[in-house]
Amino acid sequence: MPTIIPPGTSFEINDSGKSMSQLLAEGGVDATIGTHLPDSRRTSTDVVRLFPDFHEVEKAYYKRTGIFPIMHLIAIKRDVYDKNPFIAQSLYRGFCESKQAALVRMRNYSALRFMLPWMPAELDELDEVFGDDPWTYGLDEARTNLGTLMTYMVQQGMLKATIPVEDLFVSVS
Repeated sequence: MPTIIPPGTSFEINDSGKSMSQLLAEGGVDATIGTHLPDSRRTSTDVVRLFPDFHEVEKAYYKRTGIFPIMHLIAIKRDVYDKNPFIAQSLYRGFCESKQAALVRMRNYSALRFMLPWMPAELDELDEVFGDDPWTYGLDEARTNLGTLMTYMVQQGMLKATIPVEDLFVSVS
């Protein structure tokens, strides 16, 4: 599969031997997006969040759009599914049960999993914003996220046209 580079963008390979954190601190790159904050945010006053009030910005975006980006996706190879069609429903049920157990453990205030000072208040806020299930599973629950993602991918030239969300997954009735 060829690499798709959206129009108006360019990429460089980091062969400097320096970490992204170092490059940010030195001004070698202007910004990064990723799953971990750069260490240089502690050592350089020039490395800051794009949105210092990101918590409020993310909440407002969710309240306005109903979108909170999907964190994980489970995929099954077509040949595995074709040989074992029960596997999709079995995995889905297993992950739902696991998530429910995690939600219960997360709210066990007598033995918090992490000793964060305001964790109970954060959990209250989580419920206030997202309701009973902050990490919804399923096609209908992901429809807005996936549809918006495809719209952006078309706008950025990564897809020629949006794909009906139903066509992204096998039907497991």
